[in-house]
Amino acid sequence: WLEKVYPVAKKSLEVDIRTIYDERTGLAKGESSFIDWRKNSYPLWMESADIYDSKCLGTNIVHYVALTSAAEMGRILGDAASAEIFDAKASALKEAVNRHLWMDDKGYYAQFLAGRNDDILYTKSETLGQSLAILYGVAEGERAGRLSQSMPVVDFGAPVFWPWIPDQPPYHNRAVWPFVQSFWVQASAKTGNEAGVLHGIAAVWRAAMMYATNKENYVANDGNWRGTQVNSSNMLWSLSGNLSITFRLLMGINYNAESITFRPFVPKNLKADRKVENFKYRYATLDISVSGYGDSIKSFKLDGA
Repeated sequence: WLEKVYPVAKKSLEVDIRTIYDERTGLAKGESSFIDWRKNSYPLWMESADIYDSKCLGTNIVHYVALTSAAEMGRILGDAASAEIFDAKASALKEAVNRHLWMDDKGYYAQFLAGRNDDILYTKSETLGQSLAILYGVAEGERAGRLSQSMPVVDFGAPVFWPWIPDQPPYHNRAVWPFVQSFWVQASAKTGNEAGVLHGIAAVWRAAMMYATNKENYVANDGNWRGTQVNSSNMLWSLSGNLSITFRLLMGINYNAESITFRPFVPKNLKADRKVENFKYRYATLDISVSGYGDSIKSFKLDGA
């Protein structure tokens, strides 16, 4: 599989390195991740060329993950020279994100840099980008912990971005998307933020139970899916985010290149005995049980031993 996908990844990244990186900042240019509904998400002065030229937090973290993943692929396949290039570019990109987008007075990253002649820092908080920064180690140590405690949330969850645009209807603007919320739950767990985890789980589960389906998004200030501009039921990434709370968080399942490991995070209010049966992992079928609460494993048994 690596032999099939690595040449595609390698060529894509090589083209990116030549074409989309800003020479002054070292950041990748391009639209803000999934936030693609123009006037609902960007200032009205920004046209398509301006959006292309912007340097966005979430987009840059995705490029960082792509570079580090390609470097790992290259090492496995014996392409050490390319792996070294991708590692160096990833390291430079991580440094650029922390230098140009981190706002120390707020304790979180800015959504993007943009401007025709001179870049201006747009100080909105963008939840997916903040989450990925923690999950993939662009924000580390004390900075990651501070980010987890500082990023703005509202009663019904972590909005796509904050503050929202007052004269635009809810979609990316003034909205909570369960898949983004689920990434924030995982990021909060990584920093040990129990209150953030519980708030995030509640946001996902409340909406799923209230509407008996996993909607694509809902209005941030009232928690209702009605009023959003576009929506779907049984939305794949909302479903996946909801499932990740069970499998990755409460059961603690983590996939690595050559193994499966367990790192449950169970808020005290959700203390319980849980079991997942017939879980397929490569050539194994697993029955997994987790009891208690907390974020460290007291004891671990495999086949009773």
